[in-house]
Amino acid sequence: MAQDERVAFYTTLCEQLYSPKSSEERDQVQKMLEYSFPTFAGEAGSGIATQQQQPPPPGLENGPTFAIGTPTDTASALRVLLESSPNPLVQTFCLSRLKQLIHAQFSIFANETKLQLRTFLLEYCFMHPDLQPFVIAQLAGVLASLTRLGWADMEEYRNIHKDIQQFLQASMDHRIVGLQMLSVLIQDIQTSGTNTPVRSAQYRKAASAFRDTQLYDIFETAYETLTGLLQRNIPFDKPGQEDRLKDAVISVLLKCLSYDFAGTNLDDAGEDFGVVQIPASWRSTFEDENFVPTLFNAYRELQPPLSSKVMECLVQVASVRKALFSGDSERSKFVLCMMQGVRDIIFTGQGMNDTSNYNEFCRLLYRFRATAPLNEMAEKPGYVDWISLIADFSLKAVQSWKWAPETTHYLLGFWSRIIQSMTHYQQLNDVIVQKIKSITVELTRTYITTNIESVPIRMEEMLDDPLESEEALVESLVMLGQIARCKYEESSTALVAIFDPIAVQYQELITQAASGMTGGDSFKEALEVIETKFAWLVYIIAAFIGTRPAFLSSEELDAIDGQLTTKVLQLMDVNQALQNQHGSAFLNQKLDMAFVYFFMQFRKSYIGETNGKSVYTKLAELFGISDQILMIDVIMRKIVSNLQCWGHSEVVIRRTLELFNELATGYSAVKNLRKIETTRLIMQNHMSNEFAFFESSKHQQNRMLYYQVLCKVLFSEDNNEREFIAFMKPFELRLAPIETLDSVEQFRQEPVRRALQDIFRDLRGFIQPIQTRRHYLLFFDWFYPDYMPILLRALEAWSPDPAANTLLKFFADFVFNRSQRLNFPISSPNSILVFRDTSRVISTFGRHISERQVTNETEKYPYKYKGISICFNILSRCLGGRYINFGVFWLYQDKAIDEAFHMMFQLMLSIPLNDLMGFPKLARTFVTLLDDFTQEQLTALPTLEPNTFLYLMQACELAVESTESFILSHACAAINNICTFVATETEKSEIRKSILLDQENGSGSTTGTPSTTTTHHRSSSERRRSSNSSKQAPATHWLMTYLNQFPHILPSLLVTLLNLVLFDDTQDQWTLSRPLYVLMLLQKEYAVEYTSQVINQQLPERREFVAKTLNTMTEGVDWTITVKDRERFSQNVSAFRRELTMNNVVLVPLSLNRSMSPSEGNLNTNLL
Repeated sequence: MAQDERVAFYTTLCEQLYSPKSSEERDQVQKMLEYSFPTFAGEAGSGIATQQQQPPPPGLENGPTFAIGTPTDTASALRVLLESSPNPLVQTFCLSRLKQLIHAQFSIFANETKLQLRTFLLEYCFMHPDLQPFVIAQLAGVLASLTRLGWADMEEYRNIHKDIQQFLQASMDHRIVGLQMLSVLIQDIQTSGTNTPVRSAQYRKAASAFRDTQLYDIFETAYETLTGLLQRNIPFDKPGQEDRLKDAVISVLLKCLSYDFAGTNLDDAGEDFGVVQIPASWRSTFEDENFVPTLFNAYRELQPPLSSKVMECLVQVASVRKALFSGDSERSKFVLCMMQGVRDIIFTGQGMNDTSNYNEFCRLLYRFRATAPLNEMAEKPGYVDWISLIADFSLKAVQSWKWAPETTHYLLGFWSRIIQSMTHYQQLNDVIVQKIKSITVELTRTYITTNIESVPIRMEEMLDDPLESEEALVESLVMLGQIARCKYEESSTALVAIFDPIAVQYQELITQAASGMTGGDSFKEALEVIETKFAWLVYIIAAFIGTRPAFLSSEELDAIDGQLTTKVLQLMDVNQALQNQHGSAFLNQKLDMAFVYFFMQFRKSYIGETNGKSVYTKLAELFGISDQILMIDVIMRKIVSNLQCWGHSEVVIRRTLELFNELATGYSAVKNLRKIETTRLIMQNHMSNEFAFFESSKHQQNRMLYYQVLCKVLFSEDNNEREFIAFMKPFELRLAPIETLDSVEQFRQEPVRRALQDIFRDLRGFIQPIQTRRHYLLFFDWFYPDYMPILLRALEAWSPDPAANTLLKFFADFVFNRSQRLNFPISSPNSILVFRDTSRVISTFGRHISERQVTNETEKYPYKYKGISICFNILSRCLGGRYINFGVFWLYQDKAIDEAFHMMFQLMLSIPLNDLMGFPKLARTFVTLLDDFTQEQLTALPTLEPNTFLYLMQACELAVESTESFILSHACAAINNICTFVATETEKSEIRKSILLDQENGSGSTTGTPSTTTTHHRSSSERRRSSNSSKQAPATHWLMTYLNQFPHILPSLLVTLLNLVLFDDTQDQWTLSRPLYVLMLLQKEYAVEYTSQVINQQLPERREFVAKTLNTMTEGVDWTITVKDRERFSQNVSAFRRELTMNNVVLVPLSLNRSMSPSEGNLNTNLL
């Protein structure tokens, strides 16, 4: 078929792929292209899959396709298509597919193919310098992938700078393309990649080697190019070339300076204070007296947005570590140059009319101060003038909140670091100290005034209000508090001077409200403006008090905090009077949130065991608050008020309860809290109708937190049986009407559903914090067995509706042996009774949920799997709690254990394996249950259905491949439990065979003892069988029978675990080694065969090293199930991984067509 026809066909498909008429067309075209250019990636993610055996998708039956049988053929076909079509969409597809192919099959490409691919890409780009920028970026991305994957093995891949140099020495278009490619290469080489865990170590090593051998040369080239541009000695022959070159060279410089030198990715983590770890080999450039001035000159010469990118470069340069410089004089020159550059920008205002430049300049100040100590800057000539300039700039910047709102955070950070440094460097010049102190007062005053004055503007123009994002606001306010503490009396005076006039205005409005003049919108608007201003002031006062340094506190400063606190309490009293008079008509959420935050900060600084009392001097004078207990009473009254008034606001109730929880945290704190009359009233009226938040469904989590706090308060005293009984009375009153319901239909009434969910959610919150056995038994005896029938009937009525999940969650906490709180007396039958009811709970819900069919993917978890997951959690807590004697159930043939396990298996089998791993919460509870169940109860079963057994083993195999450590570790534990039992049984069988053989040969007269022991063991096992098994138990355990019946199971598990240890860069080597050891013990011959194939798959020159290293895994191991051999093997596995890492070796996985099938080889080893 003609080449032109084929190219035209695929060009049309690529155009349809990127410009589809519908999503269906796009999906169809994508399938056609993926089939035409297969990557041969199988289920394992590597190796060759027989993809071409599948029929072609519609549209390709008679299409002009390429003849492809291997990954190399795919690469060649993509290369042909790329060379034949100038269409950017074709180029985009070819490069994208080539990148996927390289990631999937790089390890099986011949070295010649790898070199040809790289050479082709470089030549293609050189021959087409007019490629679209996005195509160049994609091509560079493919090159980066090749470089990372082949760095360790291909020397030709390690000369990126030299390869791109040919571009830089050719035409101007080539030079621009070369720099654009370098920019993408630098970025991609240091990116770890989220979907390639096997290669992450390989990528890190390539990134480190690239940093050490290539990055500085690239940086030098870009810096020289920038210097040439600034000196105007680079000729251009086409319009637009100069701007493109400037953009490309600045991008390369920024990528070089932003490189993850230390492998920590501080900026990616959201932090903005990391020191840039520039390598020592770059020292000469940073000590060059022209380096920093050149960058500042580039900032002045270039226009936005390039100028902001140059400023980003300066931010990185300012963040370099002090140790980079060879001596103090070189470092001093660098600091002086940075200070001079900053001074010049502030003097001239160059570029400050652009918001990006402005933001980056403020960030420069922040980062420069973070890495340049105060004494290092203060000793420079003209520092007082320099810091004065920064102060003037900061004041103007704070006042320019509307134009550049993001800058204030950086400037507050700059000044807070200055203040913090003053406590460490005591030898600063007095002039400098006084200057900084005066600046802090002015900055504090300006910040407060600006934000107060911004309130009406924000409201009128509907601008973003920082008060609506408390977390971000608090971060800035903490820095303001640190600044204010420098000269605290003056800063506090400035705050009060702003506070008092607003208080006068507020009092006028309150007087107006008292006289009934609240009609019209003008009053409400004026009130909202003033209360929002007060919200700012209360937050700021809270920040002042919250930043109190315990080690530098004094009576004078504490007295100032007392005066500020009186302002807040006076304001709160007036506001409370307004609420008492007008109810919820004039509530202000921002102000009440500020009050809550203030009390949190006051508690942190002044409510404790060793805090001074000066803060209470003014409070005692005005309010009679002379100690922290009286202050706690004030806080508690505010908490009660919020719980009564803010039922419509989830966030206010949540923050209020968090404050309550903080007050109840700590031994002495909760003791003080119990002394408060308000606390006692809450405990006696905890279900009062006055608590409006009880009426709203949005407060589900808040209700639980509320009862968690009350539980901590209630049980803070030991002798509290009488108090507990009184506390539970309201629950009894709520449960009484439900007890009288005698039919499922009555339970299905909507009011009953709502009442059940509220009661059991509250009870769940109450029992969660209980730690001691004595306290928990108080609750247990109250609830069980009296109220257990309500739970069972409610489950019968509401399963499988999501309403039942609330009941199941309560029961999961009820059976949770947290801190051994459920250890009953040895003669108590409670644990047996609890499990009987557990069996009823699981069976009831399971029976109903099994009847529900959910096909909508978005509804599967909330309407089906969530309830199943809770059931798994209940069973897991029963099995792992170690307070239930399950042997009693087997001994007396109690059907409860049969029914519970039968329903457990039924629920498990109702979950497709794809769904099991697709819902992380479900997977976590499943593997936890499997771990607990396989410890004892799996092998105690009289028998198990084959399909159930196979499902469990498949689930284990899938779970160990999970990227989540929790799932992996429990799955490994389950496999280890099963295989250890198999190994133990096998060992016993061998011993019995040996004894019988000795008896037949007439050797030894003491053989009766082991035989008697064996008989006793068998009869003990038989007594644990269920009543469902009337036949005599077989001599061989059913688990051993199944493993012989399905001989692929153990080899498959062995291969999966061995692959994870050999090829995956995981941190869970110890976890994986535990089941792997037992599997290798059971499958010695298969393990030897498989590792031999692994060795043969490696490069010829590495096979000897890999074979030697693999042998270290079994050194000193005697292949017994003793702890000693297990530990030795685990240590050997860790040593094996270390050896690979130290020698920069990444093993090549077996391809699917070369890996040994589990059915091959001698699977039934003599151990089985």
